[in-house]
Amino acid sequence: MVTQDFTTQTKELIDNLKGVCTSYGLGNDGNEFKIITQVFLYKFMNDKFGYEVKQIEPKLKNAESWEQEISKYTDSEYEMILMQMNAESAKLKREHFLSNLHNNQNK
Repeated sequence: MVTQDFTTQTKELIDNLKGVCTSYGLGNDGNEFKIITQVFLYKFMNDKFGYEVKQIEPKLKNAESWEQEISKYTDSEYEMILMQMNAESAKLKREHFLSNLHNNQNK
């Protein structure tokens, strides 16, 4: 049941991204595929970063929004978390979180 919901939501997301590409003249273009692929990759990296940070810092796991909670950390606290992460993990700056990008999209 959960897999079907996930599949449906993924297909809807792809359809919405294709609609945006078509609106801006990139429909059925090679760049449409690149854009959709890069959006999924960025979302994956952000989710993986969030998962890794929650494993290191348990108080972020219980927070309503881990991104808002981690933005309250000092620079040195944030650096310490990054140093504890696996070498294979993406290490994002706070300004690269999806919520921050969404909030600043019109600037």
